[in-house]
Amino acid sequence: MRFQPRLRNGEIVKLSWSLNLYSRGNPVMWPREDNPTERDRYIDRFLIVFAFLMHCFQAELDAHYLLNNLEDIEDFSAGLPTILLQTEVIVRYVDVINHRDELKDLLKRFYTNIYVPQESDQRVFSRISRQLLGPRLITVFYVATMLNYFQEFVVNILAGGREMIYKQVYFFDNTKMPQYLILIGINFWVGILIITMLFGDLNLLGELLMHLNACYLQLGKDLRLAAARLLESNDSTNIAADYRRELIKILQRNIDLNDFAANLERLFTFRLFISFAASALILCVLLFISYKTNELDMMYYCGDWEQIIYRSDNVEENKKLMKLIILSIELNSTPFSLTGLNYFSVTLTSVVKIVQGAFSYFTFLTSMSSN
Repeated sequence: MRFQPRLRNGEIVKLSWSLNLYSRGNPVMWPREDNPTERDRYIDRFLIVFAFLMHCFQAELDAHYLLNNLEDIEDFSAGLPTILLQTEVIVRYVDVINHRDELKDLLKRFYTNIYVPQESDQRVFSRISRQLLGPRLITVFYVATMLNYFQEFVVNILAGGREMIYKQVYFFDNTKMPQYLILIGINFWVGILIITMLFGDLNLLGELLMHLNACYLQLGKDLRLAAARLLESNDSTNIAADYRRELIKILQRNIDLNDFAANLERLFTFRLFISFAASALILCVLLFISYKTNELDMMYYCGDWEQIIYRSDNVEENKKLMKLIILSIELNSTPFSLTGLNYFSVTLTSVVKIVQGAFSYFTFLTSMSSN
């Protein structure tokens, strides 16, 4: 039932270990395969509804804890991050479920037309892998956190305790063994769904952006190679026309990449908005892999077209080439960038402001607690 993307030749993609962990550890949010059986559809719908109810159940328990500790600023502030994260997760969960098919279509297009396999270009693939070390390191931290929760659970059981792994208050007795094991199991399952969603979106967005960036860079390389090849020839009459045909091919690829980038932005814009609003930490990690392709206009400007025109004797072709160069630059005058519902762009300045605000809030809570 789990969707397995394929390359252009039909071969199943070997996902990175982080994305493989995401797709297997969170089958609710990962797209499902095409043409599932009726049984698989029922299982999928049950898991979606059950996971949503468990998220809401955990949020209610977190809220109950806060209400019971309104007079204790220390305990209140200790439980506040949990309810904020749980609320963010619920909103993002609904958004992800509603757009799973769109994500599947995007992944199909990505692995067919954008993805750079290791077999086709080892150097580019290795560079992208190095760029993705940051998100994968964050994934290790998330997994280590979950393992630490499990270790604390084992120590707690051996010591005869009945502590939950989150700051929660139940409206019934949760210390009896049967209830406790069920509730702690729900705690762990919801925790796995949360951390896989957090590092899954991070790694998925990073991989999409890095391979997209590699394709953009390849456009400039191919344009310069075409110019160099034509400049080596002695045909001064058709050189501008030949360069114009090569430029048209580059532009067609550029337009396809821009369309993919726009679809990518539409798919992730709401998630980024929620991340900005609720989690400065997650936003800082996203900033590591978010970037702008704002130098594409310079790519066309520096494509050695002036040498082509200098060598060309065909005035009409030179005019057509100049018009196409101008169109190429104007095509990328508004660069692609990640936004949150077009309300803001993911920039270092905006992240610093949010982090400063979070630090001010933390300082306020600390001063209130000390008083």
